[in-house]
Amino acid sequence: MATRLRLYALCLPPLALAVLDGALTLAGQSEAYWAGDYRQVNEMSPTFHHLLTSHPLAFAVGFAAWMAVFVGLILLLPATLALLVAIAVTFGHTAGAATWLLWRFYFGYQACNLLILVSALLLTLAIRIGWPANPTEAQRLLAARPLWRWTLIAALGALGVWLFLWPRAA
Repeated sequence: MATRLRLYALCLPPLALAVLDGALTLAGQSEAYWAGDYRQVNEMSPTFHHLLTSHPLAFAVGFAAWMAVFVGLILLLPATLALLVAIAVTFGHTAGAATWLLWRFYFGYQACNLLILVSALLLTLAIRIGWPANPTEAQRLLAARPLWRWTLIAALGALGVWLFLWPRAA
C-alpha cells in the first residue's frame, strides 16, 4: 500500500506538469512544422529538439520514455532522493510550460503565476500524502536484488543527467 500511495502521490505532480509541457511544446510548433518541414522546430531542450526534428511521434515516444525514467527513479530511490527527483522534475516542467505560456497568451504573465500556484499546490499535496508513505526496504521495487536496484537507479539517473544536464547543442 505504501508503494502504491507513493506512486500516486509523488509521481502525479511531475507527470502532470510533464504532460502539460509536452502538449504545449507540440502546440507551439509552427504551421510549417506541421506541414512536414521538421527542421522548423521551436524547442530549447536539445534532446526534445532532436526528437522533434525527426518526427512528432519520435518526440511523443521519447517524452513517454522520459516520463518512465523519472517515475522509475521515484519508485526505486530512497524517500529523500525520490522526493528530490519529484520536486526537480516538477520544477523543470513548470519552467518549460511557463516559457510557452508567457509570450503566447495575452495574459501570459498571469497564466504563468497560476501555473506556479498549481504546481506548488500539487507538490504540497504530494509531499503531505507521499512523504509519510515511505515503504520499508522489503516493499521497495527490486528489494530482493539490491545490486540490480542500484544498477537501475544509476542507469536511470545517468540517462537523466545526459538528457538534460550534459551540455550539447540543439
